Amino acid sequence: MYIVGDEAKVKGDVVPLRDTVSSGQVQLDPAAGEELRKQLQAQIDQVDRWLEQSGHSIARPAALGANPVGDAMRDKFTDRAAGEQYSFVGVMTAYRTVLEQTRTSVVEAIENFTRLDEETQTELRKLTNS
Repeated sequence: MYIVGDEAKVKGDVVPLRDTVSSGQVQLDPAAGEELRKQLQAQIDQVDRWLEQSGHSIARPAALGANPVGDAMRDKFTDRAAGEQYSFVGVMTAYRTVLEQTRTSVVEAIENFTRLDEETQTELRKLTNS
């Protein structure tokens, strides 16, 4: 559904959700959308807590001794926890970005619904007053 970053490419007939929402093709009932937005926000908050905790525990250098092998192993473990693209921190950061993108799309889809509803009400008023 999403590819994190600016290098996202549309492949075949697959169009990212944000594009269909931005074009107005997707609308979401405000009540259902608000519940979904709250759930997404709760997950974002959870990921933020995990990332905060990982800064204090996962990426902390292991006490393996002050020698070349201990230093190399400490650096390797620290990099795998927080430095590599597929490290816990890297994956959770990408996941958080996707959650943010989805939450933004949900908010926009709610706005699409509201805008369409208001436009329809205006048109109905014009027809009934004519």
